[in-house]
Amino acid sequence: MKNLLAILLVSTFSWASFATPSYAYAQNPVLINEDHVIDYDFGEVVIGSGGSQSWDLYAPADKAIYISQITISGDDYWADTDCLGFLEAGYSCSFTLFFVPAHTGESTGSVKIIGDSDSVTFNVKGTGVEGEPQ
Repeated sequence: MKNLLAILLVSTFSWASFATPSYAYAQNPVLINEDHVIDYDFGEVVIGSGGSQSWDLYAPADKAIYISQITISGDDYWADTDCLGFLEAGYSCSFTLFFVPAHTGESTGSVKIIGDSDSVTFNVKGTGVEGEPQ
């Protein structure tokens, strides 16, 4: 069990070390009660490795939110989330976006999280570079 925990910790820290964001405007937590846009730059990431950024999405304290859809554009981006469905008033869910470049150069994408009548849009970019992870 100790070996498994050590492997999980090492792999978690190793994954995060591949990304070097050039700036990290990452409004966190994100309150889902109005339309807004968040920009995030993953910076330079070695091809075939990956970077990630997590956000906590919150429902207002006085209103439950129904998140009906999450759309992702961009070939080098994918997400892990528990945010689809009802989010009770004052509760949160977790949204993690991954950037795993397949080629050199800049890659752009977007994520749109649609709740009741409001949405959050993440405009993301990153640059794939050749080389060995540090």
